[in-house]
Amino acid sequence: MSKSLIVYYSLGGKTRKVVDILQKLTNADVYEIELEKPYSKLTAYTIGLGHCKTGYEPPIKNEIDLSAYDKIFIGGPTWWFTYAPPINSFIKKYDLTDKIIYPFGTATSNFGGYFERFNKECKAKEIKKPLKILRTNFKNDLEETIRLWLKENGE
Repeated sequence: MSKSLIVYYSLGGKTRKVVDILQKLTNADVYEIELEKPYSKLTAYTIGLGHCKTGYEPPIKNEIDLSAYDKIFIGGPTWWFTYAPPINSFIKKYDLTDKIIYPFGTATSNFGGYFERFNKECKAKEIKKPLKILRTNFKNDLEETIRLWLKENGE
């Protein structure tokens, strides 16, 4: 039987809302990426920008054993048209070569190269079509958007 895990990073809480619905719909385990030196909203806009541009991998504080999981949902916010640095840390730190990855992200208005970069950097057995959640999805149809994405990906 396949076991699923949701891995996420959330600074402002929007990604966490997506995770709560995703967890309800899939019954997957949940792992929040915690950093040794967490970003604040201020440092996300300043230091985080530099980290996005350089590909910096901030050290992760909490470890997880992925051996029991074959499907992993990985998501976080869009920072400067790419994924937030904690997502970079996770996909570089862990061996995902035998996993099926379901990427998802949240953005105010534009994902830029988020998923193109994710697909290039994440070394996995398979990477499914991404779930793109914009600010407007939080107002009306968030659960239905997630439900349709799962169905589209055969879940």
